[in-house]
Amino acid sequence: MVEFTLPADDPLRLRDSQAEIDKQHQAIADNSLLVGVLKSYPGLVAVLNVRRQIVYANDAFVDFFGVQEQRQILGQRPGEALACGHAGTSEFGCGTTQWCSHCGASQAIRNCQQYQQADERECSLTHAVTAQAYEFKVKATPLPESREGLMLLYLSDITDQRRRRALERIFFHDVMNTAGGVAGLSRMLGKAGQSAERRERLLGMLQQNAERLIDEITAQQELSAAENNDLVVSRKPYRSLDCLAWVAAFYSHSSYCAECVVEVAPSAVNLELVTDRNLVNRIVGNMVKNGVEAMAPHGAVLVGCTDHGDEVEFWVRNQGYIPEENQLHIFQRSFSTKGQGRGLGTYSIKLLGEHYLGGRVAFQSDPEQGTIFSFFLPKNPV
Repeated sequence: MVEFTLPADDPLRLRDSQAEIDKQHQAIADNSLLVGVLKSYPGLVAVLNVRRQIVYANDAFVDFFGVQEQRQILGQRPGEALACGHAGTSEFGCGTTQWCSHCGASQAIRNCQQYQQADERECSLTHAVTAQAYEFKVKATPLPESREGLMLLYLSDITDQRRRRALERIFFHDVMNTAGGVAGLSRMLGKAGQSAERRERLLGMLQQNAERLIDEITAQQELSAAENNDLVVSRKPYRSLDCLAWVAAFYSHSSYCAECVVEVAPSAVNLELVTDRNLVNRIVGNMVKNGVEAMAPHGAVLVGCTDHGDEVEFWVRNQGYIPEENQLHIFQRSFSTKGQGRGLGTYSIKLLGEHYLGGRVAFQSDPEQGTIFSFFLPKNPV
């Protein structure tokens, strides 16, 4: 990923002092008409100053994220108050990272300041602590008659709406297509007069499609349970090569991988782990599926594992390249290069791998070397 440095003259390097924030907050609190309007608004709304710091937030905004009192978020920028996972990656905070240039909330705020008119967009963020994914419709608009350049930031939670859309996409598109394949193959097998060789080939294809159908349904069940904090982790001894062998066998002989092969790297080490084998298989399997989808026909996806002392790295390499503008969105719940309503594969890798198994995920991609997704997993989690 390309290195990013905030320009030395960027105004977001500066912030108003806490004393100035308190003064701005008090000026709003003294305006009973404005406070009444903000409190009566059913959605989330905050007032930002010219440095994009929160100087007032209504009760809905405070309650949505479990903040005890408004004062805890005064002076913070929106991404910091919402615990966006990217906000802490820069010493200057929300609005100053390489991801912020692609964030809908950051874009809306910037355009509102620059053109002094309302701007409406959508944004996604992942909570830094809970790993919960949120999606918002965002509107930034100048506060009428404000001499200090204050603006209103409205947030509408559309997370459930997007999740329903993604679920419909999966079941009405992916699952129904696979189920249709199962039905079609079953009908073909029922026809009389077929050779034993053809029947054997059809049976193999039927089994592949049936296994894919079960895999897609199971993957969605696991993701739903994980997002609802209902997923139970069962850790037992498991060897790394057993994982790679299972993943390579499953995806090499499934309809996911009709025109390419999945190979285990000769350098892969065989380590004993204490972990949830089903979740590890799911994570490495999703990395393989992403690799397969990025490959040209008849290409190869290489899987391996490397010993790093206290942790093992499962990695998947393919020759595809992820454009730089897309790299910034990898691991977001709704982002995918494969169309709207997709993007759950890399998101689930991060959710399951980091939040449930205590590991960490990463990737690197360049035109010459291709793309490598890595999952670093503790051998013996505490």
